[in-house]
Amino acid sequence: MIESIRKMSLFSYLGGSGEGVLNPIYEGLTLVGPYALSIVAVLSVFYGIFLGVKYAQAEDEATKANMQKTLMNFVIGAITIWVLLAVLYAIRKPLGQWITSG
Repeated sequence: MIESIRKMSLFSYLGGSGEGVLNPIYEGLTLVGPYALSIVAVLSVFYGIFLGVKYAQAEDEATKANMQKTLMNFVIGAITIWVLLAVLYAIRKPLGQWITSG
């Protein structure tokens, strides 16, 4: 099944292994990857602090409960995005080798 997916890929229509298309993407991920992870981490910390302050300033219980849900959703979303970026950065080389080996 994987071979049939690989044969139907864009690279098969280009008449080669796709290295000319893949190299700029790989180089871009290698160059931007660590910075993207750092920027996402820093922005997450600042937004988490902002939401924490809003939670602490909430006066009635309904607002506190709403801010608590917002804060928990933010934490789950930030962790998910950070993990996905880290996985993409980590598998860039094996993924590139898999695509060009077809």
